[in-house]
Amino acid sequence: MSTASAARRSESATPTDDRLLRARFLHPRFWGIWLQLGLLRVVVALPHPARVAAGSAIGHVFWYLARKPRRTALRNLELCFPELDATARTRLARENFRMIGLGVVETAMGWWLPDRAIDPLFETQGVEHLEAARQSGRGVLLLSCHMLGLEMSGRMLRRLTPFKALYREDRNPLVATLIRRNRRRRIDDVIANQDMRGMMRALKRGEMIWYAPDENIRPRRGGIFVPFFGIQAATTPATARLAERTGCIVLPYYPQRLPDGRYRLVFEPPLEDFPSGDSHADTARVNAIIEGWIREQPEQYFWVRRRFKNRPKGEPPRY
Repeated sequence: MSTASAARRSESATPTDDRLLRARFLHPRFWGIWLQLGLLRVVVALPHPARVAAGSAIGHVFWYLARKPRRTALRNLELCFPELDATARTRLARENFRMIGLGVVETAMGWWLPDRAIDPLFETQGVEHLEAARQSGRGVLLLSCHMLGLEMSGRMLRRLTPFKALYREDRNPLVATLIRRNRRRRIDDVIANQDMRGMMRALKRGEMIWYAPDENIRPRRGGIFVPFFGIQAATTPATARLAERTGCIVLPYYPQRLPDGRYRLVFEPPLEDFPSGDSHADTARVNAIIEGWIREQPEQYFWVRRRFKNRPKGEPPRY
């Protein structure tokens, strides 16, 4: 078989998102997900206070059913907030799970609500920093982290500026396809988090990329150990690398859930003297920025990931 024929066959074997949704995902093993999506459609149609109540209920159920994520969250809080006693950590974890439940509803809101329903729910802080970065003509790396409510904040962010977002494929192919498809409907495009070349091309063209480096990155994949909540955490040094290779602006940004059920997008001044030429110092600086945001609103961070999974040589496991 010729190379061209093989390429055509490979392309035909990889259907588009729409074809996948129509054909492959009609299999009975995906029916449960379709049922959940249908229920979320109903919830999104409710008034906003009812949506918040539904999300809180989802989080309450998740707390009792998701044993492994619950253990992970409690262990992370023990590691990051040793000054809290067990009762306080459990209270914080339960509130965090309530926020996760809200995040499920907010994802559906971000996918399906019209703009006129989104706009009144948001306010901004420091938007002048975003505007200045946009007017610079340089690429902009929106340095963020995995706060809850990302889909909703992404909708409002797109109302302020065009941008692309990094994403990681979900293990469930239907969920991955739905996320990719709906994000592409609402933002400019998505870039796989492994696609360093794609990120550099976009930044060199003067585009804006939403980027969250707060993940456990194995050393064999390029991760380096720098402090995060006083613990050596395997972290990607890509933030400094992208800034060095593209000359982009690194603009810190994060969302907040407000007590009244609304949201705030916070833009901080761009990082100065970044990168410094010291990869470890630059990566530690990024972690310190993210840690500051989390300490301000710890119940709104995604604590169910094993952020400290990989350890320096000779150090015992943390989980």
